Amino acid sequence: MVDINYTLFVQLANFLVLLVILNFLLLKPVLKHLAERDSKISSSHDEAKANANKAEGMVSEFERELAVTRVKANQIYAKLQQEGQAQQREKVSAIKAKAQEMIEKAKAEIEGEAKKARVTLQSEMEKLPKEIASKLLGRAV
Repeated sequence: MVDINYTLFVQLANFLVLLVILNFLLLKPVLKHLAERDSKISSSHDEAKANANKAEGMVSEFERELAVTRVKANQIYAKLQQEGQAQQREKVSAIKAKAQEMIEKAKAEIEGEAKKARVTLQSEMEKLPKEIASKLLGRAV
């Protein structure tokens, strides 16, 4: 059987004193350090969530602005294309008008030359039978 004497109480007292000392020197600082670490981790996690939400907001804002910019760019492109087509039509119509004018002028010149040629041929035709008759007859007619 076990003898219970005063040493058991001394050991029990020694254990309790050691438990109190270790609680103040070791257990409380370790628990405090773990609690601080948990709070830092929690705050870092919350900060990361906030940054992720902020980044998502910035991305959605960027995409919205990009869509607006694309619409504006398409409108500007369409406007410039219409202006270019209008300028092209103006230039083509001006060139057509100039070409038509040149054609009319050339026709007028050709007609004038044709009239001159007709007059020259008419006068030549009037002389030609007399010349043929005088050469055939051998005398002036």
